[in-house]
Amino acid sequence: MAESRFETYFNKEDSGKVVFEAREDCLEEIDKHLNLIENLKKSEDIAEELLPALGEIHYQIQSLKYSDIPLAEVKKKINQYSRVPLGDGKFMHLSSFLGSTGEQKVVKSEEEYLAQVQKMVENTKANLTNLMIFKEDDEHLKGFAEELDLMDGSHDFKSVKTRMEHLAMSGIIKHYNQVKLEFLRNWLAPFEEQLGKPIAQMSSDEVQKALGKVENLKKQQLEDIGMRMNPELFDDFRPYNRTMHELMNGDNADFWGFPQQRDEFVELIKKIINRFSFKLEKHYLIFQSADKKMAYLVGFPDTAYEGKKELKGSKIGLIPHLKVFFAGKDGNFKELTRDQLEKSSEYYRVLKTAVVPFLASLATIVETPLSQEFKDAFDMWL
Repeated sequence: MAESRFETYFNKEDSGKVVFEAREDCLEEIDKHLNLIENLKKSEDIAEELLPALGEIHYQIQSLKYSDIPLAEVKKKINQYSRVPLGDGKFMHLSSFLGSTGEQKVVKSEEEYLAQVQKMVENTKANLTNLMIFKEDDEHLKGFAEELDLMDGSHDFKSVKTRMEHLAMSGIIKHYNQVKLEFLRNWLAPFEEQLGKPIAQMSSDEVQKALGKVENLKKQQLEDIGMRMNPELFDDFRPYNRTMHELMNGDNADFWGFPQQRDEFVELIKKIINRFSFKLEKHYLIFQSADKKMAYLVGFPDTAYEGKKELKGSKIGLIPHLKVFFAGKDGNFKELTRDQLEKSSEYYRVLKTAVVPFLASLATIVETPLSQEFKDAFDMWL
């Protein structure tokens, strides 16, 4: 019996249980799930009626620890066994209880739980802005954003916890992560040749390194057209994003002459934001000229988030805008407004002189040249 791959325990607690020599290729993954189940069974938040199901899942996953089946099959079965039945045909996956590091999320108080949720909400909402531009007809992302809005700033522990559990059961978080991964790959795609390896073949670590490399490549693109991003100015420009520009926005077809030119503006702004930011924390970007004499705020005003405009085909109408700033003698930026010039025609002339070259330069980077009709839109007001 010394050469046998298993032995039988006869003590009362484990009578009849057959235990094999543990495999090594996925032991860490299996033990992570087993430890999580044990912690869940001890948790006061887990309903008593779920304990038998957790026990069964523990038994099934533990059996994989001593199996001879291929590694890929083990991983499939871990995923299959990790569905916790909640009744009424509903399930919650064990991954819902895991953090990004693969460890159980542990909080010591309601206040700590709310703080963690609030941090998640802020980070996720920042990402969702770009994802909703990228997938503007995605009703699931739209619903996810609405759920996060309801939780944003809430101090009602019971309500927030219920909503978080609902999100975990609905599968929306998994969908969000899949869309985010797709967006990330598209974000890297224009630079794939310079990354030295197909994006689809990159590991997580390689993707992170690629992000850093692409950031530098994008920085170089802007420098080539005499511009740069200046995140240090974000907070200074915050008040200017509270209200939409009166003319240069995605809701004012009259200013652009025709809806087609208005739509061209909207699509261009979306592409610029997608290209230069995969996490739009402030809802806007700040571009600054190399000589530091001009700056541009490009993004979505706060008012656009107060009531998302419904477009055809269930698309989400996040209305973009653009504002222009000139540096004073003290180096501080001041927004260009109509009342700074005596004649309205002069205001439009300055707008065209400042805006068209700026957008035309960025349009070449995002492979979307400006139409002549768009450039001529300013001339109607001269």
